Amino acid sequence: MNPFYKSFNYKVGGSLDLDNSNYVVRQADTEIYNTLKKGEYCYVFNARQTGKSSLRIRTAERLRKEDIACVEIDLMAIVSTESNVGQIYAGIVQEIASGLRLEVDCLSWWLKREVLEPKERLIEFIEQVVLTKIDKNIVIFIDEVDCLRISDLSLEVFLSLIQKFYKKRENNSAYQRLTFALFGVVEISDFSLTMIGNGIELSGLEFPAILPLAEGLLKKVGRRQEVLKEIIFWTGGQPFLTQKLCQLVATSSTKISTGLEKQEVEKLALSNIIQNWEYDEEPEHLQTIKNRLLTSKYSISKLLRLYQKILQKGKIRATNNPLQAELQLAGIVRKEEGKLKIYNPIYAQAFNRNWIEKVLAEKEPTRIKDHIRWVILLLLSLASFRLLFPQLYVQLNDCGVDNYLVKQYQLARFYFQCALLLKPNYKKGHYNLGATYERLNQFDKARSEYLIAEGVSEAYSNLARLYIKEKQYSEAIALLEKAFQKDKAKTDPLLRYALLKNMGWVLLEQQRYAEAETYLREAIELINTKAIAYKLLARLLEAKGDREEAQKMWQKFRQYALNESSREYEY
Repeated sequence: MNPFYKSFNYKVGGSLDLDNSNYVVRQADTEIYNTLKKGEYCYVFNARQTGKSSLRIRTAERLRKEDIACVEIDLMAIVSTESNVGQIYAGIVQEIASGLRLEVDCLSWWLKREVLEPKERLIEFIEQVVLTKIDKNIVIFIDEVDCLRISDLSLEVFLSLIQKFYKKRENNSAYQRLTFALFGVVEISDFSLTMIGNGIELSGLEFPAILPLAEGLLKKVGRRQEVLKEIIFWTGGQPFLTQKLCQLVATSSTKISTGLEKQEVEKLALSNIIQNWEYDEEPEHLQTIKNRLLTSKYSISKLLRLYQKILQKGKIRATNNPLQAELQLAGIVRKEEGKLKIYNPIYAQAFNRNWIEKVLAEKEPTRIKDHIRWVILLLLSLASFRLLFPQLYVQLNDCGVDNYLVKQYQLARFYFQCALLLKPNYKKGHYNLGATYERLNQFDKARSEYLIAEGVSEAYSNLARLYIKEKQYSEAIALLEKAFQKDKAKTDPLLRYALLKNMGWVLLEQQRYAEAETYLREAIELINTKAIAYKLLARLLEAKGDREEAQKMWQKFRQYALNESSREYEY
């Protein structure tokens, strides 16, 4: 047996360390190495889980062997929604000093320059410390730059600063030794005026470059190359999926016989990746793409209609259309010879026509024109009308929910008000109206509706959240205890998560750390893909002095917050 096989492990998710033997070299490896060695700025902006961080790690190591000083900064470890601009720049200074092993007290250095703006302090640190103490070429790698969107420091401002460093080369020769490489999920068109450097295209894995991955299949297949070809067919060379499908083959209970490669690999892809992916995918990949699509800044309907067009036609002409760029950043399509195509058959089957139609049905609720709303309200207020249509309030409430889900809050409010005209004691309608008032920042009205909706479990949870914000902690705890007694709190995971999170939050505010931690960890165990409980637990751990564990929770928070709107990870 090949001794290499004994230590071969496929890596599904996360970056590949230097000692991972299953790293697959791509054209990007050569391009970024040559670009940075020549001292040219560059960026790798691509979808998630495509190997950007692994590429950064490998490139930095190659450059270090060429006696080039390298700093690797992961902004995920620095940035949170609570980070201000000064904290982010100070964190970058600390990371640079640590990466270059500079003997400088960064905190003292930073505080002595309080008269300067944070950006100017970073510039001064580069000029007066880095470029004077390091006499060799320097490359600063900055990963996860897109996470700046959850902070006070805008990405555009940050990229403008990077451009400023580049322009300083004109008047200060020392800057010729300083180079930046940026990584993240960023749409280039957004920053066409501020971006500089060479864009490095990160293509999929290709055959025969993936032949090293065959080592891990030694025991399970007759013809390893044929199996790898089938794996590449299904994944399109997408790094995460390629590693995952290889792992599925390697851990399968049966061996793939010669001549059955196509059927057996297809069976593994369908049963272990595609089927039921919305409910039991672990680790997440398709869910990450879905979240990107459904939280896009663009019209979700237009985005999915474009995707549907590509799915139906097979290919369309690639243009500078921002919707096309968004689909590429989601990772669901790729550009090939001037055409856009679905990245691979796994995506085509997971995000198929039925999935598109289901999402569009939820995102395109029935609408009515503003000028007939008052006529409808007048009709609904008539007692005779209520007698003729006794169940209409249910349909109106459902229309309100449809509009609420697509953030049409004014229209949602109208539908809920209509429903309550027909049935004033409809508690579910009062709860929905209260939630809508919250979205409209009308908190007094929201509180009033929640109080009327007493008995609805979600109303207890939301009202408790408002009380916590107002520091009425005992009132919040009393409401949450009532909600926990409801049957729905035992069967509805989303409701239970909210109750656990809110109870953990109020106990944290009261500095009852042990009790709070129990609730927050239970919330995370129940649903581990929502950001807010991680944020609260990170705060709690910091308060207890456990900074190392708190840092892990902050990283989890940032990971999931990037796939949520800011409303979703607010308290």
